Amino acid sequence: MLDTPRTILITGATDGIGLALARQYQTPDTQQILVGRRPVDTLDPTLFTAASYCQTDLSQPESAATIERFLVERAVERLDLLVHNAGVGFYGATNDQSPASIRHLEAVNLRAPITLTHTLLPYLERARGTIVFISSVVSALPAPDYAVYTATKAALEGFARSLRIELDGKVHVQVIRPGATRTNMHERSGAPLDKLGWERFPTAEVVAQQIAGAIARGRPSATIGFTNQLLYTAGTHFDGVIDRFVQRRGR
Repeated sequence: MLDTPRTILITGATDGIGLALARQYQTPDTQQILVGRRPVDTLDPTLFTAASYCQTDLSQPESAATIERFLVERAVERLDLLVHNAGVGFYGATNDQSPASIRHLEAVNLRAPITLTHTLLPYLERARGTIVFISSVVSALPAPDYAVYTATKAALEGFARSLRIELDGKVHVQVIRPGATRTNMHERSGAPLDKLGWERFPTAEVVAQQIAGAIARGRPSATIGFTNQLLYTAGTHFDGVIDRFVQRRGR
C-alpha cells in the first residue's frame, strides 16, 4: 500500500525496532519525524536532527500536543505513515507490579497511541495515509508474568479493529505483530535474559525489515515469522488448549 511513503512519523524511534525502522526508511525522498525520550545530543546526528526529532515522554498526557506543535512549527501538513512503535513492559507476577508501573504501561502502550491517533487524524486523512499499530503475538496468548503488557496489546488491537471500520476509505489501518525481538526492552522489563534465550531472538534490524515489508503489502494485519503465525493462530482458535498447555509448563 505504501511502497515509498513520503512523510513518516515513528514513535519509540531511538532504540530497538523503532530505530531500525527509522534507518530502514532513511532515504533522500522521505521526511521522517522521529519521536523518543532521549536528548538529541545522545543520538546519531545523521538521523536525529532538530528538523526530524521530537523529544517527548509518551507517558505524559501532553505528549500528543507536543508532537503536533512540532509538526506545525516545521510546516508538516500531512502524514503518509504513522507507526505506533513505542512500548514498555514489565516482567513478574501482577501482584509484584506497582500501581505506578501499571499506569506507566497503560499510558505508553495504550493511551498514547489512542491519543496521538486522535490528534493526528487530520494529517493522515489529507494524505489518505496509513496508521500502523505495532502489537505483539502475545496479544492472543496467555503470557504469565507479562499480564499487564499483554492486556495493553490486546486492547490496542481492539481499538485498531474498530478504527479500521470507522476510517474505511479515508485512512488505512494495520496491526503488525512481531514476536520476541533482541532489543533492550526485555532487560528493562526485568526479564531474566538467560531464561528467555534472548540471544536466539531475531535482531531488531531483521524484524524491522519484515515490518516494512508487511506495511508495503498493506494487509489489515500481519504476524511476523512462521512460528509466531502458528502461535497466533493457535491462540485465537484453540485458546483453551493453549491455556492448559501453558498452565502445565508452569508447574
